[in-house]
Amino acid sequence: MLALEKISLPGCLTKSDFYPKYPAMSDKKIDTSWDDQEIVLSKMTPDTKFLFDRMTQATIDAVQAGPGEEILELACGRAVDAFQLALKGACVFGLDPSDKMLKKALEWVEPGKNHPVILLRSLAESLPFPDQSFDKLVCKGSIDHFADIDASLKEMQRVLKPDGNLIISVANFESLSCKLARAYDWFYEKLKKRKRTEHPSWLPPDDHNFKFDYKFLIQKLKPLFEINSIQGLSLLWCFPYWGATLEKLKPDTAQKILKALDKIANLVPSLSDVLVVSARRKSD
Repeated sequence: MLALEKISLPGCLTKSDFYPKYPAMSDKKIDTSWDDQEIVLSKMTPDTKFLFDRMTQATIDAVQAGPGEEILELACGRAVDAFQLALKGACVFGLDPSDKMLKKALEWVEPGKNHPVILLRSLAESLPFPDQSFDKLVCKGSIDHFADIDASLKEMQRVLKPDGNLIISVANFESLSCKLARAYDWFYEKLKKRKRTEHPSWLPPDDHNFKFDYKFLIQKLKPLFEINSIQGLSLLWCFPYWGATLEKLKPDTAQKILKALDKIANLVPSLSDVLVVSARRKSD
């Protein structure tokens, strides 16, 4: 069990008792008051719901959490996934830079009850843990928001135990959908003589600091980690009118199509909508 007293952390946190801010949290690239209310969808198209559910399940499955394992989830948000890992008997820490998200996490995680998740407020670029503290690290859908990926990955390697595993899931902005959408927008502008008004689906949203794809992910991981596996999830997510087309189909038919495309994505991860990578810490 990770010795909490060695890192001066309380065993559980109250609504007004968060881990002190790391000084660099004033960095303009980091939104320390980010709120997921900004991105919560009132309605999800079938492809979006399928991908979000698939991404969560694939990430949790890749972790393979076991009883007694010490696991850290970076950018844990509401800590819903961290709680699911804790239900498997793991000792889970959830870290996030946003005070608002940590407060929301406390709505899911009751300190000291059931399977607690210990919540901390800090950054991936400077983790408040001793060397070789964790069996596994999880980072779902957030690494492209980080201010400094290289510094974050070095910290992840530092706090992982020898042969510890890192699991990252991230959107692939060189997916088949992005490539087709980019071509679609090019033809649209040529034919209509005007640009589309909405943000292009093939470009990262404004709150992202990095654009990830298959090659970039491998390039960033290889100096510090041995890649165990890369899984591709979903195809055609967010291609113009794809979600609307699926909505016109019977739900069972839409699900069959989405599952078939998901199987193809797993065969060709470089073209998939989301990448889930499992990587082992390299020896020093």
